[in-house]
Amino acid sequence: MNPRVFLRRTAALVILVLVQLHGITEASVAQEPQQEVLQIVAQSQQALNQHDETKALTLIKDGLVRFPNDEDLRIQLARIYAEQKHDRQAIGLLNSILLANPSNRNAKLELAQIFGYRENYRESDRLYRELLEANADDEAAALGLVHNLLLEGKRDAAQQTLQAALVRHPTSLELLQFNDYLAEKPASEKQQPRTVHRAQNTESFFADTSGNRSVYSAQGISYQFTHNLISRVHVEENSLWRTGTFTETLLSGNAEGRYRLNKYLAIRSSVGVVRFIDETSQVLYGGELEIFPRKDLYLSGGFSRYPIAPTFDSLPFKLLAQGWNSRLDYQPRNFTISASFSVAHYSDGNRGEREWAEGLRWFPWDDGKFALGGGYAFRHIHFTKDLNHGYFSPGEYRSHLGAAGFRMRLGKHYRGEYLGYGGAEVLEDFDGYSPAGEFLLKNDFFWGRWDLAADYSYFHLIQTTGAFRANAATVTLGYKF
Repeated sequence: MNPRVFLRRTAALVILVLVQLHGITEASVAQEPQQEVLQIVAQSQQALNQHDETKALTLIKDGLVRFPNDEDLRIQLARIYAEQKHDRQAIGLLNSILLANPSNRNAKLELAQIFGYRENYRESDRLYRELLEANADDEAAALGLVHNLLLEGKRDAAQQTLQAALVRHPTSLELLQFNDYLAEKPASEKQQPRTVHRAQNTESFFADTSGNRSVYSAQGISYQFTHNLISRVHVEENSLWRTGTFTETLLSGNAEGRYRLNKYLAIRSSVGVVRFIDETSQVLYGGELEIFPRKDLYLSGGFSRYPIAPTFDSLPFKLLAQGWNSRLDYQPRNFTISASFSVAHYSDGNRGEREWAEGLRWFPWDDGKFALGGGYAFRHIHFTKDLNHGYFSPGEYRSHLGAAGFRMRLGKHYRGEYLGYGGAEVLEDFDGYSPAGEFLLKNDFFWGRWDLAADYSYFHLIQTTGAFRANAATVTLGYKF
């Protein structure tokens, strides 16, 4: 062989080998950051599955410092925002990703899921269909679309989408579960609105250190005519006495209706009657507007007329109160904030205002079976007159209590919550704050259609009776039909 030809071929072979080695090295270097990103995302998701949102967020933020423009890290950040109920932040982040890269499948899938949770099925369905048009084998998109269509009541469309997906994924357990669900009941039955009716009986005993005693008994039945319309009939007997006296009973009853206008608004109204111990009667009534700005936030406000009878001594005055009331309940994940405000004019000429607020933060473990909590509670009461008519009517009263609690969930049949409060209270005519506290035991049991609540409360703070200490025990039995 000609030496020049041999050298030329040898040089070409060496260059080819060097080029291939360089390509392999560059690919290896390029893969290392991607593998590290995937590891960060996996660790963050594992923390999120364990309800450790702080750790999940810290991992992603640290990763974004090193890889600020990585889309996988930003999508995981959106998942964390969604888990924290910060849907707007999650949607904004995902939209920014899709604006830069419209073909990002994971961002589009995550955005479709968030819209589905918010019941914005129009946008959610559109995104799922775009994913299926881009890739008919996208099982996650098919599952999301079938789920949405079922919630929208579009059974035929859900069945059609499901069968098309089963052709491509015949062994998918999730798709087969949807198929079993659709086959479980005929279409005519599935189209009927789901209704729940409930009968309930409550018995409660109260005793305080001033000798006040009472047994409260209530029976009620709720009947759901449609998904949006519920009626309720309620009868109450409140038997009161003091040590060494006979028992007197206050009897009342009311009928209530509640109509859900849409997913944001509901109205509630009631009418009833109360019979006093001299067998005279007075009309009771109430009306309330309920607002649901988001899934974890509830607001209400209304006007009502109701009887006042906390003690045996209050019964002869045949007391009624009427006025405005409002309430707030905000329950993001593992956190609760509740507050109420009311102002009422009493039939004896008095006027009372009440404010109450409480915030609790829960720290769960073992997949939410157990949780420890802590927080703060505040109460304020103010009356214009102290008429000594058998109810606690201070010129000014405040309490500030720290809270600690424990929750547990044992299988499907038991829920327990134990709360302790400790702090101080102050009354207008007293010098400075005095120690105050409260202890609550809540136990809920479930057996099929039956449920039982057994609660106990110990109070070391001023009650509506005016006593400084009290005990209460309540049992409620319910049945769904």
